[in-house]
This record gives sequence, C-alpha cells and structure tokens, in this order.
Amino acid sequence: MGRRIALACLDFLDDEPEVHVAAAAEAGFDAVTLRVAGSREPVTGDLGRDPRRRGRTLAALRSTGLGVLDVEALRLSTRLSRAEVTAAIELAAECGAAHLLVVNTELAPAEAAGRLAAIVEEAAPAGVLPCLEPMVFTRCRTLAEAIAVAVPAGAGVLVDALHLYRSGGGVAEVAAAVATHGDALFPYLQLCDAPLAAPEGGMEALRAEALAARLLPGDGELDLTGLIAALPGRAVSVEAPTVTTRGMAPLDRARAAWSAVATLDRPQQTSTVKEAS
Repeated sequence: MGRRIALACLDFLDDEPEVHVAAAAEAGFDAVTLRVAGSREPVTGDLGRDPRRRGRTLAALRSTGLGVLDVEALRLSTRLSRAEVTAAIELAAECGAAHLLVVNTELAPAEAAGRLAAIVEEAAPAGVLPCLEPMVFTRCRTLAEAIAVAVPAGAGVLVDALHLYRSGGGVAEVAAAVATHGDALFPYLQLCDAPLAAPEGGMEALRAEALAARLLPGDGELDLTGLIAALPGRAVSVEAPTVTTRGMAPLDRARAAWSAVATLDRPQQTSTVKEAS
C-alpha cells in the first residue's frame, strides 16, 4: 500500500501489550496503537495502570523495531482530570507515538473545542498531535461535527471507516473535507469493513458492533479503496475486532488482519459496493 500500516489495540485489550506488539511485528505490521487511558473497566492491555507493563511493552517495541501510531484514549467529559491528560501525553511521548486519540463523550461543541485546545497546547512540546474521532454514539457524531471542534482547537481528525458510514457519511464527504481543509487535518485513518446496512437496535447495537462485531477489510461492503484514495499517503490503523477471529491466538488474529488489509492492493478481491448516492 506504500504507507505505514498499524495494528490497532482494540482487538488485543485482553492480551498483554507486549504480546500484541510481538504479534504485530511477526505478522508484518509497521506499528501498533496502544491503550494508555480511558478504559471504562480494567483491561490487560491498558499501559496506564501498571509501570511494569509499560516497561515490558517499551522493551518489545525496541526489540521489534515497531513504531506506535497512536495512543488512546482521552474521553472529553467533566470527569477528565488534568492528571489523566498529562499522564496520557507523557506515555505517548515515551512510546514515540505521533498521535493521541480523543473522543468527546459528553461536552457541548464549544466546551469540547476549548478543552481540546488545552490538550493540544500541552501535547505540542512532546511532539504529539491529539486527534478527535467522531463516533455516532458520542457527543461528536459526524465528520462535520469533529471538524468544527478540531479545527479551532488545532487538533487533527481521525476518520474511522465504520463510524464514517454509520453516521451517514462516506468517501465523498471525506474528499470534500480534504479539499476544504487540506489532508494534514487527517493524519491517519482506521480501517475495518462492515455491511452497508447498520445493525438494528439503536445506539447500543452500534456500540456493540464497533467494539466487537466489525469485519476484516474486504469482507464487507464499505468502499475502503475509495477512502484510502481520498487520503493519499496517510497511515492506516487496522481496527477490526470480529466475531470470527475472537477465539484466535494473538498471532493468528494479527495475521488475519494483515492478510485482509493486504487484499486492498488487489482490486479484484476488494468489495465493489460503493457508498449510496
């Protein structure tokens, strides 16, 4: 694909992070994403809760030569503390991550922009760019809403294929946003696949799909090749926890993800279903 490819941590939160790193390296990835904050309940993959785990993970990164595309996640809310923000930025810098993923769970747009601007200012000396990810079941639901908050804050915007389509967006919206704001606003994207039709059951069903029932790239109906083309040269994070791979060993899950994203270089194997006009 001629771009940096990372294996996201969402499908590996029950594994030790150094296992995730080793699996990603052996499968052929260039980088990983790592959880450092924002877990709603304790998970094994959260580096922010155990200094010894951080040490083992940093050692695995050094030994494999893998990079870290982003660390996640700061959740904008009235409960987010300055200490949590500072700790996440410090861990991002320690891991060599270029980006810090941010989600707006509950703040109004103006308040979110102000809070995000403060995070951007604090992260800048560490060389870390906070990126806001829109999700339909959060307070920041669409790409347009994310841009309206991120641009005045000086942050980036993370486009996730599933969230983009579930919010009613698509490739044309991304291309228009790039034409208006420039592709620097979108430093990387998250790839998975899915049916075009959203699951029934409202927001809880959408949340459940996002957390554990995505499809590997090429197994669904989203226009992933079009999305990649709309953001040329951008790094890609494969974030695709699926029902079919859930019981696999970490290395097998990593290999399945790598094999799937590699098919995007082979048009005859890529879904031909495009976004609805």
